[in-house]
Amino acid sequence: MQKESIYNPEFVSKLFDSMSSTYGLTNYISSFGFTERWRKACINKIKPTEKPVVIYDLMSGMGELWPSIKHSKLNVHEINAVDISPNMNSIARKNKKSVSGQINILEQDILKNDIESNSADHVVSSFGLKTFNTKQLSELAHELNKILKPEGSYSFVEISVPNSSFLKFFYMFYLTKIIPVVGYLFQGNSQDYKMLGTYTSKFGNSKKFHSMLLNEGLESHYEELFFGCGSITWGKKKKS
Repeated sequence: MQKESIYNPEFVSKLFDSMSSTYGLTNYISSFGFTERWRKACINKIKPTEKPVVIYDLMSGMGELWPSIKHSKLNVHEINAVDISPNMNSIARKNKKSVSGQINILEQDILKNDIESNSADHVVSSFGLKTFNTKQLSELAHELNKILKPEGSYSFVEISVPNSSFLKFFYMFYLTKIIPVVGYLFQGNSQDYKMLGTYTSKFGNSKKFHSMLLNEGLESHYEELFFGCGSITWGKKKKS
């Protein structure tokens, strides 16, 4: 496999199509069950307002962030979910029936989208950053700046590589050796789930993306979760 081919949008789309039936459970296991807590932390970084808001959920997967949005204090007018995987979007369409409110599912590559500029009050995303290389992350930061309204806010959370060499060894062993076995047991395919460890190892944490957001002129903050096993970056677009 070519080094950069794993970041090709077509490869990513097919990978998540293949994992769609078991990804939710495996992602939960790979984060030691912290995914739901981290999703709530992601949404809690968004400050509620009285006015109804339009939220864009990027790399939205099966809509795993929606329950956290629903149970937050955000006054949601509309959620626009953007994901490149047809199979993940198909599951998301079923899942949205259990979440009240208007949810639109957009099957698009976020780096080649037709989203109107300055249309989002808030942009959120969980566990999608690791599937982008450095150049793509820079492009994503630019797209985020374009999509957000002035003073609009954002929050991204991602599984990350711990700073502690001791914890890093066991965590990466868990991701690269144990999770593929779990994937094999549930899906009969360990190779797809090896990619989660590969992406995480190459991604590191959200600090690089945080710097890119600052370079775009956005206000940005960075925080590590559970000794660096997760990381979150959040902030807002400055008033024009």
